[in-house]
Amino acid sequence: MGATSLNQNGIRTFGPFTFDPDGGGLTRNGSFVRLQPQPTLVLTLLTDQPGKLIPREDIYRTVWGDDTHVDFEQSLNSCIRQIRSALRDDANDPKYLETVPKRGYRFLSPVEISNGNGLRLDTEAGPAEQSSEHATGQREGADEVTVQGHRPAIEHRTRVLLAALAVVLALLAVSVGGWLKVRRRVFPLRARSTVLIADFENRTGDPRFDDALLTAFTVSVAQSRYVNIFPQSRVESVLKRMGKSGNERTTVPLAREICARENIRGLIASSITRSGQQFELTTELIDPGTGAIVRSYEERAYGEDHILDALDLIAGKVRADLGESLGEIRQADRPLPQVTTSSLTALGEYAEGSSLWANTKHDDAVILYKAAIELDPDFAMAHAALGRAYVSPAYNEVELGRKEYEKAISIPSRLTERERMLIETRKALDLGYVEESERLLRSYLATYPDDWAMLRDYAYLLRQHGRQAEAIEQHKRILALAPDDFHTWIEMATAYSTLGNFSAAVQAYDHAFQLEPDRIDIGNINREYGAALIGNGQEQKAIAVFSASLEKPNRRAGALRSLALLDLYHGRYNEAQRPLQEALRLDENDHQVFGVARTHFFLAVVAEGMDDNPARLQQLDAAAADLKNMGPKVTWGSIVGQEYVRAGALAKAEKLARFIAPLTDAHDVEQQGYLHLLQGAIAAERRETGKGVAELLPITDPIYGPSVSALATETLAHVYQQSGNVDQAIIWYEKLASPLGQLAFWEPQQRWASARYQLAADYQEQGHTEKAQQTLAPLLDLWKDGDPNLPLRRAALQLRAQTSQ
Repeated sequence: MGATSLNQNGIRTFGPFTFDPDGGGLTRNGSFVRLQPQPTLVLTLLTDQPGKLIPREDIYRTVWGDDTHVDFEQSLNSCIRQIRSALRDDANDPKYLETVPKRGYRFLSPVEISNGNGLRLDTEAGPAEQSSEHATGQREGADEVTVQGHRPAIEHRTRVLLAALAVVLALLAVSVGGWLKVRRRVFPLRARSTVLIADFENRTGDPRFDDALLTAFTVSVAQSRYVNIFPQSRVESVLKRMGKSGNERTTVPLAREICARENIRGLIASSITRSGQQFELTTELIDPGTGAIVRSYEERAYGEDHILDALDLIAGKVRADLGESLGEIRQADRPLPQVTTSSLTALGEYAEGSSLWANTKHDDAVILYKAAIELDPDFAMAHAALGRAYVSPAYNEVELGRKEYEKAISIPSRLTERERMLIETRKALDLGYVEESERLLRSYLATYPDDWAMLRDYAYLLRQHGRQAEAIEQHKRILALAPDDFHTWIEMATAYSTLGNFSAAVQAYDHAFQLEPDRIDIGNINREYGAALIGNGQEQKAIAVFSASLEKPNRRAGALRSLALLDLYHGRYNEAQRPLQEALRLDENDHQVFGVARTHFFLAVVAEGMDDNPARLQQLDAAAADLKNMGPKVTWGSIVGQEYVRAGALAKAEKLARFIAPLTDAHDVEQQGYLHLLQGAIAAERRETGKGVAELLPITDPIYGPSVSALATETLAHVYQQSGNVDQAIIWYEKLASPLGQLAFWEPQQRWASARYQLAADYQEQGHTEKAQQTLAPLLDLWKDGDPNLPLRRAALQLRAQTSQ
């Protein structure tokens, strides 16, 4: 059976509603009521035949068509919910829309259809009209000559009428187009201004609504390209600077304080109450400066299933009153039950999971993400959140993360356009797809230029791939939007350190710690800040920073490693063993697999410096022992494998290369770089110099990341040194010659010292005595109190004596 013809002619009136299917939409007592395209078509079909049962199959064929493949049951149910919400109809006591179980739907209210000028239109001709039409047909035959005689005049009048109609339609199109562009702002907001959405005031007693409705409302309003939403993650940091815990609910008084501190122009506050099966949602636009309510909105939802539809209607009105045109709203306005989930329980689990993740309660967050997906298997935002969790350093389960990301992206109908772009971009970033990440970031930021979180991701991408100067410019742009963003100050400090501008780096670090003092003790941040202080000539302050972290049990192991690195930096290899052994004990007690591996590696560095190769190999074995249970398998396997090569354990290095090769992501340039590093080192050790250079030379490009390019530079210099090509060795060693170079203060610490000594020896061999002395001086100055019997220190002292002769 073919689809029923859909009649979209005429304006329908029923109760307080006026419904124009052909572009005018639905109004209630003159106020616009938002309705999505598919619910509009369903309502058109139902009001076209009031009182008649319309089978579900007819609705499917008419609205979706036989060639469309969707989850019809879910789509139709969603349409019916939206229609009921728009009409404020109760499914249990319907006034307009009756459900006939397992059969279809019937529109109950009388419907008057007119052309807008009071003239009644009928969808089908009645008996009287049919008789009149038949009589007209008989007269046409009798008066054929007369009619033909007047045909030119009739045709002329027809052309005039058609021309006039065309003009009217053109004017109407211009009018409608202009109407769609009109901004009816009730707030003194400019485009790209920021508003804060306060926490929902939940008066229902149902805890599911606490975070779920805030999340849903934010998603709906955030579809706007006209205003920006102040991010929830920044709310927490502002609260902490106000002397609060950061977990407080943002009531209106507290939200007004935040607006005053952050110069936010608009405040949106909402509440939900319940009476039986009826829910009432209220939203207020508030001037945060005066506290005055600029506009208030109210919608009722009959039954829990209609709450998100009612919230969606309010969000559309809020967007219009903030200054977004109706045309802009229609371009980016997908219904909440579709783009989040129709399950409020699932939405609540997702929202709570996101909050837990932000507070580093990773395992609890993942449990809730999974619970949300179990309730709604196509909840795209929950799949994306779970994907990001798996890919993060907290789990390093890249394949699991990739699958969750791909599931989210495979159902774009369940995402707003903004969320879709965000998820695609974050997937590329998290999986290390550099070119794709930059393309997606540029596209996203062209549409949403003030999204500080994505600007931050773009700056991180630039820094990680050798474009530190560009990254710093991006950081400055972010800080113009969010001057209190701790992470941006830290990232900018790291970029300055990579460029060797330690003074600017320390200033950026200090500013960050003024904002959030407790962050100074966090893992790599603590170590990298100390390294910047040392590079800036503030070593005593660095020691104080490391020592302060010793007092905090969960930071003690990391602080001990940092102090050991400082000992190694000064050639005190014997002293470095004590803090490393204590760090190892702490990490073993806490079952910190990667911490244990790192400490064993540093103990291997100590053994190397002391020329104890058997101990070195023993520690490297321990560093690689649990590789299969570590997150960064490719990176760590490569770093340990390269040390096996230098220790003469080629077979062990080759075994690691075979292990990490199939795990290396072809799109992740950093992982590819680490794999080539190990393969190049192995080739060189086999005396396959050409192959080694071919593997290593490309990855000296900073696009592979500062760590990869620095290691590749040193390894390439070592390869040329072994092959006897001293001129090329010097060229590459010179790139590592800064006193606190890229290789200092992390795992390859010994390589930095060895490279400086070898460069001085090469200068001396070529007769450049002065250069040899200048190169040795910083190393021997740093190692002036180093272990007397340290082989490299003895060799450096002998070389200095030769240069002085």
